[in-house]
This record gives sequence, structure tokens and C-alpha cells, in this order.
Amino acid sequence: MLLVDVLEEHLDEAEFRWLQWERALDAADFSLVETARLEELLLAHLDGLVVGASTAAESVLRPAFESEDAFRISAATFSLLCLGEVDEVLLRLREAEPGARAAIRRAMELNEAPGLGARLLDLLKLEDTALQAEVLEALAFRQEAPPEVLAHFFTHGEQRARIAALRAALSLPEGAARRLLPRLLDSPRPGIRAAAMGVGLASGVRQAWETCRIAVRVRGAHSLDVMVLLAMGASEADIPLLLALLDDEALRPHAFWALGFSGRVAAMEACLEYLEVPGAAQLAGEAFSAMTGLRLEGPYALPPGERPEGAPPPPEFQEDLDADLVPKPEDDLPWPNMATVRGWWDKEKKRFLKGTRYLLGSPFSGSVLVEALETSPMRRRHVLARELAMRSQGTLTVRARAFTHVQRAELAKARAASARIRTQSFDSGLR
Repeated sequence: MLLVDVLEEHLDEAEFRWLQWERALDAADFSLVETARLEELLLAHLDGLVVGASTAAESVLRPAFESEDAFRISAATFSLLCLGEVDEVLLRLREAEPGARAAIRRAMELNEAPGLGARLLDLLKLEDTALQAEVLEALAFRQEAPPEVLAHFFTHGEQRARIAALRAALSLPEGAARRLLPRLLDSPRPGIRAAAMGVGLASGVRQAWETCRIAVRVRGAHSLDVMVLLAMGASEADIPLLLALLDDEALRPHAFWALGFSGRVAAMEACLEYLEVPGAAQLAGEAFSAMTGLRLEGPYALPPGERPEGAPPPPEFQEDLDADLVPKPEDDLPWPNMATVRGWWDKEKKRFLKGTRYLLGSPFSGSVLVEALETSPMRRRHVLARELAMRSQGTLTVRARAFTHVQRAELAKARAASARIRTQSFDSGLR
């Protein structure tokens, strides 16, 4: 009984640490180094579950699947895979309800069980479209989806599977791009259009860029994805399209998020103007910081607990019964000290030149992009990783939701090849 009690404690802790780790991956106030420290605790408890072997599987891990907690199921799945129980995990994946199925899939993305990728490919042959989408996402994350498999799903009936395939493809050969992209870019489903724009831009297709610009101009569905694509690939002439979105209060948070990846002087100055608007100051400050490299801490941020006059109360203190009380990553952003940030800009703005894109205060380059991936807050790294993949046409990838030791290895490869990363705006050299 003592061993079972110890294993239960490991599972309880693994569940909690998994939750912490997943939140850190999207956090505004965590770095890769800080996330790695959380991850060490998670992996220690997962290792503790594997030590118990058969006792753990029978007494602790299998009963975990009766739980409704996704992180408990992920921890149990990961441990079973470490124990070699691949057949059992695949069967559970097939039979699980959607919530549990997603938790099992997440563990399969992260686990390095030998032969798991090949076994997942076999599941794609089953006539279960929801299962196919889940499996394809796992294979795409594991980078084990062959090009011919992805091509088959470009025209699949399940929207989620099509989007997963398009995002995993990263770029297409010229013939495939010419044959498939026009129809995908004209899809009535905005999610498919947005995914097609991404793969089209990575493949150098002009129609994808024109479709992206039009989508931002008309402010259609899935505009956040499209705004970010435009921002990361924009020339100076395209920035007014994004700045115009700041006039729409509903779109303003998305516009600030996108502008932070544009790196243009006009975007910096627009963010500076909104530092005095309490409902926008944190997001505007985040975008300004990402472009200029000014860290909003010390004299450039308000003291902890202090908020500007007119700022909305923290979620937990809101009196609106319909308010969403679930913390969001942006809730942890610092409040900029408007006066000191403006003072910094007055001194430094002369070194920021119009016509140049900046990232963390440096003119954009392949090495700067890789450095930003190493040092930026976790929530921004997902977009930076996507840009790296697109600009390298899929030859360089950093999986920003993988374990940090995996990310470190991928970052080292990207750093070594950073001189070959394309840095021009996306409308340069399109066909």
C-alpha cells in the first residue's frame, strides 16, 4: 500500500505540474528558462510513476482515465507510453470522448515512444473523421506526417484535418501550389482560408498575399491569424492597413498583438499613443516592448499592484456577474509608466529608421529572429516559431509547445543556419 500511496502522490503532482507547464507555454511573464524549471518538476513526477511499473499501471494510471481532468489523463497516458503500453493507449484514443481524446493526443505529441508515429499513421486508415483530425495533429506536431499523407488531407471533408495538414505542410512544391491553393484560398471556411494563406506565403504565391491583404481590409472572420500574417510579412506600405484597425474597439486587442510583430516605426508610435488609454495600455506596451526591446520593468512600469486611473479592476474584483473571471495571459502584462516610456522614446527614436523592420530593438535578421525565440516571453514565441518555419520554407522549426530540451536542440539548429533565413517582406519575389 505504501508504494501505491507514493504513486498516487506522483500522479497528483504530475497533474498539477502539467497544468502549470501548459499555462507557462502561453504566459506573458515566463521565459524559456523559467518554463524549463517548471518542466523539471513535471518530468520528475512522471519518472516517479514509471519506476512503479506494473503497480503504477494497474493501481494508479488506468483508474486515471475515469477522471475528467485533462492533465491527469495526459500524465497517465505519457506514463503508460513510457511503460511500453502503446497498444492500450491507441485503443483508449479510439474509444475516448473528445475531451479525453485531446488529452491523450497531447501526451502522444510529447512522448518519444519508439514506433509510435508509424502506429498513428495506421489509425488514419480508419473511417472516423474526428479521430483522423486528432491523429493528424499529433503526427504533425511530432513531424512524422509524410508529404503524401498531408496532401491527401488538403481536400479532406473534415475542416480540422485540412487545417492541420495545411499548417504542417509549411510550404508546397510549385505544381501543388498552383493546383490546390486557388481553391483553398477561396474556401467558404475562414479557418481553411487562413491556413492556406500561411502555406501560400511560405511557398511564395502572390495570390496568398493579396488574399491576406484583402482579408485584413474587410475585417472578416479569423482576422487575428490573418492580421499576424500580414504584420510579420508586411512592407512599410502595408502597415496602415493594421493601424486602421485600432479605431475598432473590438479589434483593437488583436491589432496590437499583430502590430507587435510588424516592427515598424509607425506601429511603435501608434502603440505609444495608446499607453494613456487604460483599456489598451498593457497590450500597447507589450507590442512597443517587442518591437523596441525596451523591457517594461523598473522605472518603465508602474509598481506591482498599482494601476492607472480609469483602468478596469482585476477580473477577481469585477462586479459584473457575466464577466469572464478566468485569468488570461495578458492579465499578467505590466502596466507601462507612460512618462518614463515616453522619455525613453524621445532619446532613442532617432536610431529607429522608417523602412526598417525591428525586433527587440534590432533590425530584423535571421539571427535576431532566433535570438527573439530564445528570449521572448512564452506567449509571443508561438508566432515567432511560425515565422521561422515560414521564412525557412519548413527547413527550420522550433516547436514552441514541446519540452524545452527539444526546443533547445531545434534552436541550436536554427542558430547555425540563421544566415540562410529569408528576411524580405513577403511580397518580395512572389510568383
